[in-house]
Amino acid sequence: MKSFILAGILSFMALFPNVKDSTLKDIVKPYLGQYECKSAQLGDKDCLGKFSYIRLELKDDENFILYYKEKEGRKKELEGKYAYDKDKGVVTLCDKNGVFKREFPLDKGILTISLPLGDKILILQLEQK
Repeated sequence: MKSFILAGILSFMALFPNVKDSTLKDIVKPYLGQYECKSAQLGDKDCLGKFSYIRLELKDDENFILYYKEKEGRKKELEGKYAYDKDKGVVTLCDKNGVFKREFPLDKGILTISLPLGDKILILQLEQK
């Protein structure tokens, strides 16, 4: 089960500001900042309990970093590029080489990642902090 979740996160990476420091850029680009995973489902199973945390940061320079830590593992970081389309309400995440791209809906501060893993679907819901 752990390997399925990790494979999902890696697949996400192959695709997929603090409030107190807010600036005009943060107001113009409200999607910037950190997102914390509040739900992780693989098929019918809740997988969030296997991780200490899963966080995504959308940076101002159109780079993102995914931070995660398995409960019995080390901290890990994965990086890539992103683009935000206000009209469509989606964030497009891709690997650093731009080979793999996927669009995910961003609605009211909640980014929903949905990826097929074998015969199941991994769904992560990340909420903006």
